[in-house]
Amino acid sequence: MAKELSEHGYDREEEYFYKKNKELLDKMRAELDAKRAEQEAKGAQNPHWMKCPKCGQDMEEVPLAGIKADQCTNCMGIYFDKGELELLLGSQEPKGFLGGLKRLFKR
Repeated sequence: MAKELSEHGYDREEEYFYKKNKELLDKMRAELDAKRAEQEAKGAQNPHWMKCPKCGQDMEEVPLAGIKADQCTNCMGIYFDKGELELLLGSQEPKGFLGGLKRLFKR
């Protein structure tokens, strides 16, 4: 993993924040998967379950950067369940003090 981090421009100081962020994201993914399974069990009885809010056609789950987004099979719109967008955005950039400094100096 250290080689992977150095390839993306992270140094050893940022490795700690990267690992903590990854642990948090993995925990959030597991919680979202559990909620999704519960919703699927309830939603199977609902005629509007997994229907596109835009065009009304069926939607399917597609993998997107470690989460499962819902995509319409007709209009190809992509929709997120509660918490998935935050999870997606959180997985893109390291957090913490050093991550903030890195973002400031990238401008």
